[in-house]
Amino acid sequence: MAGAEPPAERERQLDTEAMTDAERRLLIAQLRRNWREEMSSARLYRRLAATTAEDGEPQATLLEMAGHELRHADHWGERLEELGERIPRLRPNLRDVALPLLARTAGLGAVISLIEGGEARGKFDYMRQARLLPDAKSRAIAGRIVPDERLHQGAAARLSGRRDASSAAGRPRRTYFAEYLRDLIFGLNDGLVSNLSLISGVSAAASTRVVLLAGVAGIIAGGTSMFAGSYLSNKSQREVIAEEVRRAAELIAYAPEEERDALRRIYREKGFTDEEVELLVGRICTDPDHWLDVLVTEELGLSLDPGPPPVADGAWAGGGFAIAATIPLLPFLFTSGATALVIACVLSALALFAVGAAKTLVTRRSPMRSGAEMVIVGLLASLVTFMVGRLIAGGVP
Repeated sequence: MAGAEPPAERERQLDTEAMTDAERRLLIAQLRRNWREEMSSARLYRRLAATTAEDGEPQATLLEMAGHELRHADHWGERLEELGERIPRLRPNLRDVALPLLARTAGLGAVISLIEGGEARGKFDYMRQARLLPDAKSRAIAGRIVPDERLHQGAAARLSGRRDASSAAGRPRRTYFAEYLRDLIFGLNDGLVSNLSLISGVSAAASTRVVLLAGVAGIIAGGTSMFAGSYLSNKSQREVIAEEVRRAAELIAYAPEEERDALRRIYREKGFTDEEVELLVGRICTDPDHWLDVLVTEELGLSLDPGPPPVADGAWAGGGFAIAATIPLLPFLFTSGATALVIACVLSALALFAVGAAKTLVTRRSPMRSGAEMVIVGLLASLVTFMVGRLIAGGVP
């Protein structure tokens, strides 16, 4: 019929009209977040490209990724305009400033290892949106973006050094900077909160000298405990992985047909046809090293990458604890009583906010929200221990 709307357009209109006001508000908020994330990523990739050698492969890859992100942002911007909404403003972002600076000092691979996790989260987020957004066209946009996010994740892995054909036996070679940063942030967070709480509680019931003694003891005990815990946890994980790999290698050597059947079962459960299963298993089993890798990761669910060295892992966590735990103790070196405690709380609150904001380099949350959350939790913990100290002091004759 002349003038009739295309079926796809009618479906989109009906889909939008069927939304409640609450669903529409949530949809618009999500589309705006998508636009900001894509624009922010494009800006970050362009800035990182400027830190690399001109006309090199890293620069070309980063600029290509920036172009993809701009195209994604255009899709979300067009959809917002179709829904009668304005495109939001792009807010300043800590990652856009801190990561290029970090790339110039620690190298591009260290920074890209942080971005890789964000691309993986972005991929899964868009996969979720492609199923759950209350708008057919928005779901379709999210679905079209997923393949690009997969490509970005792989490109980030190559740039970070995780996939390097020159590495021994084709194994991944990594800098582990992202893991070290997480350990450092965890240690800083724990050191600030625990020693501020300890000092607050002791200061309510004891002299400045006792506070200093307790604070120094907290630094030493907490730092060494954090180091030992991270070291032993990492070492245990490595030992478990090594033992499982040894057992898997023995099974391949002494019962190869059973292990082929195990692979067949795994891929059938993933939905492959019998013909596809036989093709996959045949190709995998021609290379014993690849066979072992697949068996460990697919059947046992283990990662062949053991993570950072145990000593380095413990040093970053324990060192971060010791550094941060010193902050609430500093005022008691120069003053005492309530004045020292107030200054300690102020310094710790500033440090907690900084650590919370720094976490967004990994988590991609709002720096203000993450920093405020850290301050609230840390100060509440210190308030509780201070009140306990007052109660104990009041009960001591």
